[in-house]
Amino acid sequence: MMVRLLLMGLFLPTLALAQYSEVGSADNPMTMNEKSVNHVSIEGEFRVTFPSGCGKTVTRIPAEDAPDEGGVAAVRVVFTFCDRYQEKGEGCSVASYFNVTGVDGGYPGPDQVVSRVKKMLESMNLEISNQSPLSKNLPDGTIIEGLDLYAADANGVGQAWLRGLLYEGDIYIMSAWKDTGGLWNNPEYITFFNSFQPGTD
Repeated sequence: MMVRLLLMGLFLPTLALAQYSEVGSADNPMTMNEKSVNHVSIEGEFRVTFPSGCGKTVTRIPAEDAPDEGGVAAVRVVFTFCDRYQEKGEGCSVASYFNVTGVDGGYPGPDQVVSRVKKMLESMNLEISNQSPLSKNLPDGTIIEGLDLYAADANGVGQAWLRGLLYEGDIYIMSAWKDTGGLWNNPEYITFFNSFQPGTD
């Protein structure tokens, strides 16, 4: 089932082309945490509540490319993910993209968020079941906008949920997958998506 290969689709094409460092593995022992996990990512610059079974999270940072001839900083990517209960068929992730520029050289826009979400979906070989725009008011009054996309395996019950977000020029792509289905209405994954906050304060 293709959903089982989701992590490969999300991470390996990018990481195969560049070296990466793994952050905090020595301080993050493998545990089978039975409670939800409040996680702060210094590298990815976000806070989120991972579901139970995510006592072990992994953060990977691909090696940065050199700036281009115009001196524009390379896009910096941070992947933070969890295989729930250390099993490959279910889990969730947050991908943080920094130094992304728009077509005019300024901040990226919604089109780039949609493009990155759909590119990630293509790597999963799933079909879109539903998609909808998203607008969320943060506690400080900032509005964060994005896209929710639900996808399913046409030949089985596997499901994925992707959420692309644009915040002050940074792009975050959240994802969750479950190859036995029952993902979209799962309270722990709903909490995962709704708990996301950019920044670490």
